[in-house]
Amino acid sequence: MSDLVEKATRFRTILDAARKTAVADFDWYPYDSLSSVHHLMTLLGDAHQYVLEAGKRKGILDLGCGDGDLAFFFESQGYAVTGTDYSASNQNCMRGLRALRQELRSRIAIREFDADNEFPLDSQYGVTLCMGLLYHLKNPFFVLERVARVSQYCFLSTRVARNLPGGGSINRHPLAYLLGEDELNHDDTNYWIFSEPGLRRLLERARWEILGFFTTGDTKASDTSSLDHDERAFCLLKSHYAGQHLDLQKGWHAVEDSGWRWTERQFTARALSHSDLKYSRLAMRFYVPPILIEAFGKITLSARLDGGEVQPLVVSEPGIHTFMRKIPKPSATASVDFHLDNAVDPNADDSRELGIIVASLEFT
Repeated sequence: MSDLVEKATRFRTILDAARKTAVADFDWYPYDSLSSVHHLMTLLGDAHQYVLEAGKRKGILDLGCGDGDLAFFFESQGYAVTGTDYSASNQNCMRGLRALRQELRSRIAIREFDADNEFPLDSQYGVTLCMGLLYHLKNPFFVLERVARVSQYCFLSTRVARNLPGGGSINRHPLAYLLGEDELNHDDTNYWIFSEPGLRRLLERARWEILGFFTTGDTKASDTSSLDHDERAFCLLKSHYAGQHLDLQKGWHAVEDSGWRWTERQFTARALSHSDLKYSRLAMRFYVPPILIEAFGKITLSARLDGGEVQPLVVSEPGIHTFMRKIPKPSATASVDFHLDNAVDPNADDSRELGIIVASLEFT
């Protein structure tokens, strides 16, 4: 990984040569996408190198890929890559992407769709690249939620701002500014500029954990509309949708649309182990359906954390509850085995054994 930035610099020469030999009666995407590799490596540092390992295992999704510079680069490094964009908003109606694919004899998969209105992808990816796309979306919440469903990690960059046009700080509040159609760079595909707190709130509400975050550019006086006061946020994210950040073992049913999951009477989860991470606490938010309390009066949730018994939780009311316990010893392979004393047996209406509905489960 240490020389990935240097490799990206060398690959730029290959892309330039391919552009010169391609038959092109269109304008190429004018921005240097490969320069963002430096920012990606800054986000990864020494602590999160496992993220690219996930990309090796499950592939990379380049969402809003432009002419595909990043997609072709990561393919050259041995990754399986899917590049997506939308002709109506792409610089050259995706002709640049397809021309480079042919010149480079690439095998990247190309998918075209309008992410604001549909998200037809159901494959699972290790990493998604969402670079410079968010403020071009009408519906960023929708897209971020959909990406969280299909990708374990995400690199994201977008424009952020500290001030409104003409003054007025938004830097302390979770806000977004809606641009006029020609207010920023005379580009009517620019929509939402978030404050940093607004971007962080959006990511968290869309089921992402922020592993890394920094901003570049004018980090003191950026505003929503000026080209001279541009600030960009770069984020490394981990999806928490449907427990993708965990190794879910026995006892879990298929995910619901909300990202929550029904369990069976017994269910097990492990943290995705990384040698440099130590876990000392577990927190689980879950919903107890009224049918359980009506049938049994109460339920007892027991657990073994890394093989050691912890204090059980007795619940006598339906609704949202929290199970929070310390892990007996700091562990790099935290695991938990849950047991409910009561559950709803399979019946004519539902063939599943039903315990509780888990909203979130975190090892920290």
